[in-house]
Amino acid sequence: MATIKQILMGITVATSVSVLPNHSVSAASLINFEPVDGKFPDGSLAVDNMPITDQFSSLGVTFGIDRNLDGLPDAGLFPLLEAVGPDSVAGFQSTKGGGNDTAAPGFEERLGSFFLQGFSKEANDISLLISYNSPTKAASGEIWDIDGRPGGRFEQWEVQALGSDLSVIDSIVSPAGTFPLETAPLEASPWFWSFDRPQKDIHAIRLVYTGNTNGLVGLAFDNFSALAVEGSEPEPTPVPEPTSAIGLLIFGAVAYRFRKGK
Repeated sequence: MATIKQILMGITVATSVSVLPNHSVSAASLINFEPVDGKFPDGSLAVDNMPITDQFSSLGVTFGIDRNLDGLPDAGLFPLLEAVGPDSVAGFQSTKGGGNDTAAPGFEERLGSFFLQGFSKEANDISLLISYNSPTKAASGEIWDIDGRPGGRFEQWEVQALGSDLSVIDSIVSPAGTFPLETAPLEASPWFWSFDRPQKDIHAIRLVYTGNTNGLVGLAFDNFSALAVEGSEPEPTPVPEPTSAIGLLIFGAVAYRFRKGK
């Protein structure tokens, strides 16, 4: 018959297995382009205007530009990391923020220190393509600073979900930007989009500019939740505290021995 010591040894082993943390993959999939200790998941240092390609491949996605809209990343074209604040290369012009690449009041923390911009200011160079290693059913993200221009011109975007054959299986169209900029609701502010489909059939996501503005265009992309709609991730399953679990098991073991003795 097992002794109390043997029973307790078994309890300790069982407890060490039962208290392993329950990690949520979805909760860890938010890409806000903010480095941790100055580095991205692949260990690369975050530098303003650096190309973003596979720095986040550990989260199952890679980034590219799809200039010809065939669903495949174009060779030599990559979106660029952009630091918040004025510099020689601006992701967006900001009226409400008081300077280029600056969020409107109240959105500073949401924008953070970095975001993603297009390869250049040409309309066909900002077709951001996000390719998945494995398909997903849900995702969300933000496009910043969708505004208007004089004469009825406006910025606008279509976010497309691509299927296994890289054709469009779902899409979301942004509001048209408005003018004047001082009262435009999306001036230096984010527009949130999301997909949540019944099955895992999204193999890529593409951002296509559909506005009617002339001349240069900018892309500011941030807060990309790759595997779930941000905020909808399930809460981690509660795990019993080690002391509580051990106490219950000891009580059960002692009670069992007491009954056997009687």
